[in-house]
Amino acid sequence: MSNSNDIKLIKLIKAGDVGSYAQLIDKYQHMAFTLANSIVKNKEEAEEVTQDAFFKAYKALDRFKGDAEYSTWLYRIVYNASISKLRSRKAETTSLDSQDIDKQSAFNFSDNLNRLEKQERKVFLKKALKKLKEDDAFVIILYYYKEQNIEEIAQTTGLSKSNVKIKLHRGRKQLQKELEQLLREELKSFI
Repeated sequence: MSNSNDIKLIKLIKAGDVGSYAQLIDKYQHMAFTLANSIVKNKEEAEEVTQDAFFKAYKALDRFKGDAEYSTWLYRIVYNASISKLRSRKAETTSLDSQDIDKQSAFNFSDNLNRLEKQERKVFLKKALKKLKEDDAFVIILYYYKEQNIEEIAQTTGLSKSNVKIKLHRGRKQLQKELEQLLREELKSFI
């Protein structure tokens, strides 16, 4: 369904309606940033990669044939731009971005407690994902967060289906290991 809308927008853009590209950016901006950030692990660089990827996608729009969904094609561009960014780094830097918990009014203690628990889970999951290899984290995010199937991930990354399955398996095992380590450390801080 959304692909047919994307195709219509792409036809308008190719016909000279450059303003229609803003709709595609609005639609896929969060997804592109999330994927870039999962690889480069730095908010500012992820923003730069996202902008670069949208620019590259716009410039290459004539080469988009519609064989795959636009989102899959864009994922591939974001992935390649992110990997290029990693390769261009002179020194490896890691982002220690703070995880602020939303400051909301305490209308309902139970609701606030549930929000806090969800936020803590997200913090631990994000920390664990940052410890994975970039390719493994990217595949995990595509599979679980973006709900892509094996074939879509293979198209996005250019990997074979069997390689995607291997990366998913390896990523899950490593993610579990990292989460266990983080939770052990957290438990020790209480004792």
